[in-house]
Amino acid sequence: MQTLPTADLQIYLTLEQSGLVLEALMEQPFKKVFEVIGSLNQQAQQFYQPDADKHRAQLFTLTKTDFSVCIKALGELPYNRVSGLIESLHQQLHSQLFVPTDSAAQTNTEDTNARRETVS
Repeated sequence: MQTLPTADLQIYLTLEQSGLVLEALMEQPFKKVFEVIGSLNQQAQQFYQPDADKHRAQLFTLTKTDFSVCIKALGELPYNRVSGLIESLHQQLHSQLFVPTDSAAQTNTEDTNARRETVS
């Protein structure tokens, strides 16, 4: 298992999903979330470019702390509204945090393939 080298996470959100995150954050004490809201609003401007596809997920970069604030805020909204987004974020986070290093993955794959060829 390997952790990210930096404190930033890269997540992909649609316009609708980013709106849901912002809605959840607005229910929180302003003092705790105003910087996260500002960052998300600034990054959401990519949806309003003339050639932007509003239905396609776009890249957002958040610190791990800001991501945590977003997840906690989403946890206070009704489950049926956020469950799909939470699942998507979980998958994205898992793929970033638990990706083996390239050399370790290649070695493990080569070892597994060699064992399969020996057994066959």
